[in-house]
Amino acid sequence: MNESLSIAHLEFEAGQFARAVQFAQYALAQDPDDVAALTLLGMASLCDCEFGEGIDALERAALIRPLSRAIQIELAIAYGSIGRRNLSEELLMSVATSGKVNSSELLRIAAGLEAIDSPRLAMEACRQAGILNPDQPEVHYQMGYYAQQCGHPTEICESLIRHAIDLDPRNVHFRIGLASMLIRLQRKDDAIKVLAAVIPDRLDEVDCQCCLKRIANLFFDCDDVQRARLCASRLKKLSKQSTTAQHSNVA
Repeated sequence: MNESLSIAHLEFEAGQFARAVQFAQYALAQDPDDVAALTLLGMASLCDCEFGEGIDALERAALIRPLSRAIQIELAIAYGSIGRRNLSEELLMSVATSGKVNSSELLRIAAGLEAIDSPRLAMEACRQAGILNPDQPEVHYQMGYYAQQCGHPTEICESLIRHAIDLDPRNVHFRIGLASMLIRLQRKDDAIKVLAAVIPDRLDEVDCQCCLKRIANLFFDCDDVQRARLCASRLKKLSKQSTTAQHSNVA
């Protein structure tokens, strides 16, 4: 591996996707057919939301050597992101039915299918993941989410998500997902009970500003002022960080 590609890998692992792209391009200037450099360029570009460049790089890499299943899945999801839904679904289903996919890959496929408005296929991919790994909490959580998208009865959706929480009781994201569903059902007291076990202890793990607004309003409506203020404080911190990052990018 040449030095530029080594640096590109380090930048990618550090989440510095624009710099990873830059160093991958340096590596490709030395060897335009370097599959590792093309793949890294593609993945870093996708992570940086540069879908056109990412797709082009991965397609070039695929012409030289077959892509791994994980990379094929990311390429398929990228197709969906630019509106090529039929191609996205075709590639996702090709990987899903290859007989070689693992449960984590099936969950990623499910997310890709849901993103192109195919929740029933997403639910089936999730079900297959559950066959491979029935004790994986994420499987049951996603099944509950996709079941909602498919219009299944509320009690089934709730049961699936509660089972995910039983398997991973400290997962704040599962609990926020269930609480959001309960809020829509006007079951605010039940939503409070679901969240009380992890808020504020795991509040620092919540990065979704919409989620924070939702649960802050829930606590405020239920006269839990202390938790409402903590959620508002976390929201303010994230908003400030987002503004600072935007200013840095402009600079």
